[in-house]
Amino acid sequence: MTSHRIRVGLLLAAAAVLLTACATAGGQGTAPTSTASPAGPDVVGSWGSDATGEPFLEFTEDGKVTGTDGCNGIGSTYTVVDDRVEIAPYYSTLKACQGVDDWLRHLSAVQVDGDTLIVMDKSGTKIGELPRS
Repeated sequence: MTSHRIRVGLLLAAAAVLLTACATAGGQGTAPTSTASPAGPDVVGSWGSDATGEPFLEFTEDGKVTGTDGCNGIGSTYTVVDDRVEIAPYYSTLKACQGVDDWLRHLSAVQVDGDTLIVMDKSGTKIGELPRS
């Protein structure tokens, strides 16, 4: 496991703890819950580059997605709907990083096209692509 993946994992764990504390303390805001159904083999795995400053997503068989926009860690759950993978509202760290294109922060759904993950925003517009890694 690369040190970048370890850092992303630690950031996501810290964000989950903070979000859980906020949700239980004030009753407002909730962390994503895993009600997602497992995806087929097409989306499960790693997409993008785990190099520092590069966008990266990892989909697991149990309906979870984690990654980074190149700066901030993100995490959520997903559900397969026909040929699309719908991403539930996600949590994210909020670091300010100069020179990082944060287009992945607008992630709402994805589609798999061979070894390319097509990333879409809430309107269904393609906002980027990630290669299978």
